[in-house]
Amino acid sequence: MSRTKLTVLYDERCAFCRRCRDWLADQPVLTEMELLGAGTDDARRRFPDAKRRGSELVVIDERGQMWVGPDAFVMCLWATARYRSWAYRLSQPGLAPMAEAFFQLLSKRRERLSNWLWPAPECDECSDLDLDRKAS
Repeated sequence: MSRTKLTVLYDERCAFCRRCRDWLADQPVLTEMELLGAGTDDARRRFPDAKRRGSELVVIDERGQMWVGPDAFVMCLWATARYRSWAYRLSQPGLAPMAEAFFQLLSKRRERLSNWLWPAPECDECSDLDLDRKAS
């Protein structure tokens, strides 16, 4: 039986995670994906057994199989048309430890990355300017 739908639970409070969600949403996919904030009422209601919700990336297929952390990252790649071959490569014994180390490095530093890449505006005027840039 093939997987026909994956639900990706991500930390909607994290700017880095939201950017990753946006990137993933723009990718052509081979498998239907739903991107859902892990802390939402909908996620808590639908996936009460999703361990580490909010602190780890979690992917769940429609049969209830769950991948967490680095394995979830590889599953996200697997769902895309462009990066499916990378998912296969990164799951091989030779590269899997490197993929896991890379994911863990990003995951542990995601707040710092968010602050560095997308610093919070210092004033309301800056916030308004940022919103104007995004609208255009």
